[in-house]
Amino acid sequence: MTADGWTIADAVAEFERAGMPVDPARFRIAVTRVARLARTGEMKSGERGGRGQALYDIGQLQRLHAALSPWLTTPQHDPT
Repeated sequence: MTADGWTIADAVAEFERAGMPVDPARFRIAVTRVARLARTGEMKSGERGGRGQALYDIGQLQRLHAALSPWLTTPQHDPT
């Protein structure tokens, strides 16, 4: 998490802490393929190199979560 934005993993963790969990895979699809949010930056690469994780505007991630959360929650399996 940075002042420049959140990664998708940061957003999922923040929503979980706030009691509003979402399925990480579904949220990633919503951000990258449905809403096609623009990246605001990139985290530094890790010790092994490679690209850093994309950062997205926190407000846009929160609005997307609010609008789509009924469809992004972790699937509940019916035990019957």
